[in-house]
Amino acid sequence: MSKVAQVKFVDYKSSIAKALDLIGAGDNLPQDRLIIIKPNLTLASPPPVTTDVKAAEAVYQYCKAHTKATIAIGEGCGSGTTADVYEQLGYTKLAKKYGIELIDFNDAETVTLENKNAFQLKRFHMPKIVQDAYVISLPVLKDHSFTETTIAMKNMFGIAPGKFYSGGWNKSKLHSPSTDKSVVDVCLYKKPDLSIVDASVALTGMHLSGRPKNIGLILASFDPVAVDTIGSELLGHNPNDLPFLTLADNILGSMHNFEIIQG
Repeated sequence: MSKVAQVKFVDYKSSIAKALDLIGAGDNLPQDRLIIIKPNLTLASPPPVTTDVKAAEAVYQYCKAHTKATIAIGEGCGSGTTADVYEQLGYTKLAKKYGIELIDFNDAETVTLENKNAFQLKRFHMPKIVQDAYVISLPVLKDHSFTETTIAMKNMFGIAPGKFYSGGWNKSKLHSPSTDKSVVDVCLYKKPDLSIVDASVALTGMHLSGRPKNIGLILASFDPVAVDTIGSELLGHNPNDLPFLTLADNILGSMHNFEIIQG
């Protein structure tokens, strides 16, 4: 049975550490693989449209305290350039402070993978650096125009290189014909190893210009389906009505077989 920590938000450092301790994350982080923290930096708008840099710093500090592995931050923005988004949202400053590598998935060297069981992305161009890395999905809890919610699994769209998937915007080809199926497919190629959801202030109505809503929680789980199920409920949705979740159920995780650990 999966475990999902649901911790009252006090501040990023203490609340994220508490949530991760509740699911035993410290003992399960790799010691000899690259760890990539993957925030949601789809464009340069400030939180809660994007992941607060203080949340990324808290995750970095937790990882640094529990592993000798190299820790990087990676994103491939959906609009503009990733370098500009990093700069405007404080990630460049954070990287300089700790000596963290900032990876741009949009321009990274890629490998081409195939999966006949994928719903629509039978071939996928994956950044080579992601393939064997331990990925921590660090999204904000948000509603979404195409998939109703965007949480830990949808956040993995950022690994898809814009040079292969851009159209009207950097990831537009992933949104047709079915965004929901693309969410599952991308995660079939690379699902988050660990998910931490900033639900302190959620964004409701729309993922780029919605209404902030104070929820006051941090969620954490090794099961992205479980954490997306809980997050979707917190946003007022019935998870059974969300195709990306029902398609992913029992493949990438579980919508039903999980335990919520309050903290």
